[in-house]
Amino acid sequence: MTRMVLVGPVAGLALAATAQAGITITQGSSAPTYSHTLNFDEAGGPVGQVPATGWTAHGIARLESGVNPFVTVADLTSQPGFGWLGTGNSAYAPWGAFITWDQDLTEFSTRYWDSSGPGGPFGGGALVVALSGGVEVGNFFITNPAYGGVGNPWINVTTSAGTTFDEIRLLGFGFFPEAYIDDLSWNAVPAPASAAALVFLGAGLARRRRA
Repeated sequence: MTRMVLVGPVAGLALAATAQAGITITQGSSAPTYSHTLNFDEAGGPVGQVPATGWTAHGIARLESGVNPFVTVADLTSQPGFGWLGTGNSAYAPWGAFITWDQDLTEFSTRYWDSSGPGGPFGGGALVVALSGGVEVGNFFITNPAYGGVGNPWINVTTSAGTTFDEIRLLGFGFFPEAYIDDLSWNAVPAPASAAALVFLGAGLARRRRA
């Protein structure tokens, strides 16, 4: 079973609802940059065929394609006709890009391109799904995925009311969907130990002010 199949059950829902209570997913010409970033140009970062677990130093438990447990990271702009990807490296993931973090997130943004073309009765378009612990918490159907220098490439995911997510799936519905991603950023919920440390630090500062 591929990751593409796992996305299947939510595909029909995406046409009816583009956002659920507590989570909003949008497509636009720009998006905020959050506190943690990954642009695939980091010094010493992996390139070539990178295994799914090759990004743990960034807090990402798995980053993989829909058909293989890896993605290809390279400067794809050197290939004819791909100058629209911008400068530097990007990640190529056939049959979708699937990202799982080792922490809960409250925000996420990325540039995402897909070769599927506009959505219609016979396919096309793309889907962004946010999940928490393997359970879908939000989805957004992209009628016109960005590709070939046309369309808005930025995807932005925000939350409210205590909602969090730890996985994002980006999948096109073309004949052979090819996903490209770059400039990932996100805000993670502090781990319990870190949150406790902040509380103690705040209490210590308050005592100093009263002294």
